Formats: sequence, structure tokens, C-alpha cells
Amino acid sequence: MDRTELLLEQYGLEPMRQHRDILKELLRSESLNEEREDNEYLKTLCILVYTYGIAEDTLQIWKAKNINFDTGCYIDGELLIGAGLEETISYLRTLKTAEAENELDYLKKLKTIGRDKVLEFYRSYYGLS
Repeated sequence: MDRTELLLEQYGLEPMRQHRDILKELLRSESLNEEREDNEYLKTLCILVYTYGIAEDTLQIWKAKNINFDTGCYIDGELLIGAGLEETISYLRTLKTAEAENELDYLKKLKTIGRDKVLEFYRSYYGLS
């Protein structure tokens, strides 16, 4: 069993609220891991943090998405808007930072499919349906 499978076994696709800090720390740590063999574990951490639906988490996922070209392709833009597109945009506008502006520019071009379809897709992707 690999790290991604262990992560999903331990927390599930929609982890309980009390695990948020742990998962955010795992995401932070993995984002800094220059030795990572692939991006599956990183993407899965982004998905789990996304499920909380908290706008403040968007920048952490944005940072992971922008580590390099591969993570930019591998981590779906939809994962940036766990709180919803409008709420995320409103949150980012309050920050007035270059990073928030860059993400706002990206979100303006994002075509969304909605939370239910995102979760349905990942349940299928991980064989959890």
C-alpha cells in the first residue's frame, strides 16, 4: 500500500473537521518536499483540504499547484474553490497580495463543474464509489 492509499484509508475522501490541521500540515510539508517521486500524494492532500470548503485554504492549494509545471497540470484548478468560486474570489480580494492577484487572474478563466461532480469524479478515480 502506498502513501496515497494509506492517506485515504486513514482519513477517507471527506475527512472529519478535526483532521484539517493535520492535513494542512501534511500538504505544507509535501509542498516543500523536493524529493517527492510523483505528485499523486500531493494532489490527494489538495483534494482532502479542498473538501473542507474553507476559502482560506485556497492559497495553500495554489502554492502546491504552482510548485512547477507538472504540479500545475496535475492539481486541478477546481481544487482551488472548495468554498465556492464567489466566496474564494471575495476572500482573495481582501488579501491584496501579488499571490492572491495571480490566483484571481487564474480563477477568472476557470471553468467549474461544481463540488458534487468533483467529489464524484475523485470517488471514481480512487475506486471509492
